[in-house]
Amino acid sequence: MSKIKVIILDKKISYIGNILKVNSGYARNFLIPYNKALYATNKNINNFFKDNKNLDNKYSRLNILKNKIIDLSPLNIKLRCDKNNKLFCSIKNIDIKNIFLDKLNIKISKKCIILPKGPIRYLGSYIINIYLYKKDCFDFIININSLN
Repeated sequence: MSKIKVIILDKKISYIGNILKVNSGYARNFLIPYNKALYATNKNINNFFKDNKNLDNKYSRLNILKNKIIDLSPLNIKLRCDKNNKLFCSIKNIDIKNIFLDKLNIKISKKCIILPKGPIRYLGSYIINIYLYKKDCFDFIININSLN
């Protein structure tokens, strides 16, 4: 069996960025086609580590953004409601996106904002989930109060 060197891209196999010797069939049939590794050529090694520096910068910027959003929590919103504390308009993820844009001047995709119980239709305190990047979710509290 011949062995070849690969750069690991999937943390389930090994640490990302590790250069390992694996069986050539395993690399050709599984790792490379499923984007779990790259052939460890000089060009790929240089590109991988250059791209990783860019990823570190991206994650540090996203962490700063995350801290700004957490500092805004809990967000108090005053809206009109009826006698039964039901809002005249429901609050969806796009509304929360617009609030972040107004309050923090931060653009967040509406896909990153998850309302676990669906649109908000009543007064109260709600926890929403915000995903800024893969598998990094944090909770954000919204308090809906009566304007009346």
